[in-house]
Amino acid sequence: MQRRDLLRALLAAPLIGHGLGGRALAQPAQASQSPVHQTVAGVLPDAAQVRTVVAAGPPAAVLVYCLSPQALAGWPFQLAAPSLAMLRQAGYERPYLGRLAGRGSTLSLERLLALKPDLVLDIGDVNPYYESAARAVQEQTGVPYVLLGGRLQDSPAQLEQAGQMVGQAERGQQLADSARAILARVQAAAATRAGAVKAYLARGNDGLETGLGQSIHTEVLRLCGLTVMGDARQDNRLGRISHEQLLAWEPDMLFAQDDVFYQQARTQAPWNHLRAVREGRIYRAPAWPFGWLDGPPGINRLAGLIWLNALLEGPQAVPGMIRDLCAFYALFYGLVFTPVQMEQLLLGQAPAGGKV
Repeated sequence: MQRRDLLRALLAAPLIGHGLGGRALAQPAQASQSPVHQTVAGVLPDAAQVRTVVAAGPPAAVLVYCLSPQALAGWPFQLAAPSLAMLRQAGYERPYLGRLAGRGSTLSLERLLALKPDLVLDIGDVNPYYESAARAVQEQTGVPYVLLGGRLQDSPAQLEQAGQMVGQAERGQQLADSARAILARVQAAAATRAGAVKAYLARGNDGLETGLGQSIHTEVLRLCGLTVMGDARQDNRLGRISHEQLLAWEPDMLFAQDDVFYQQARTQAPWNHLRAVREGRIYRAPAWPFGWLDGPPGINRLAGLIWLNALLEGPQAVPGMIRDLCAFYALFYGLVFTPVQMEQLLLGQAPAGGKV
């Protein structure tokens, strides 16, 4: 996408809202001010003595990396080369370990024990299945296992609580204050547009996977006041839909995360049968070092809130968006970008020379 395309994209969204003003409004989600739900299997160690943390899944890994990169034992997911190149040395040198949570563990308990962690941290859905899995791991290894609720609006509480557990309370509070400010700005803006625009998150290399039933994977769209296609389904998970369903939904905006799919969908059937695609309202969300809309569904999506909110506000929001994204990258990832370098990132290019 060229700069003029980016600016054209920023111009398009307000026109959508004006054209759909008669649609019923939905109430945007509110930021939580309470502690996030927490389940602990075992006994928490003295926070001052925590040196090594195993992240059970990708959202926990991003959070631990932001709090204390040197404490992260390794990555539960494979990072692309451009993402690795942006990490601090402590994150770059960490190995791929596999995960303990989700659709099947890929980190063996033998390797977990060999790492000698002080704590296992998982962030995401907290339900009887994951609580039972956490207790089983703790009983077999003796390593304390913590589950924290993973909704995006709970990011400040996640940072505060996890920071206290790993001996980084001050750092956790600093990040939590920033997250709270981002959420407050976005939710105030969302209240003026809630529900007036239909949006679809196209996951995967064919775009037919998406979040269903108010899934955690589509929270950025929902928090920005968009009506998310798939929310009306009852099952809260990732799922696949048909082309026929997508054509029936006729979303006003589409968001892609895969480069190949994004390029194909802009010109090929059946995607170009959608009015939004024909009119240029399909967007490729930035993804380095971590996804802005998803991938993983963690605190990294705070950058996506800044980006999407500006996209919906229009071109007058661009300078503030660049400034806020630079501040986010510096504070959370330790990456100091100039405004030009941040524009490169927005255009899908790896910024050259960002200081860590």
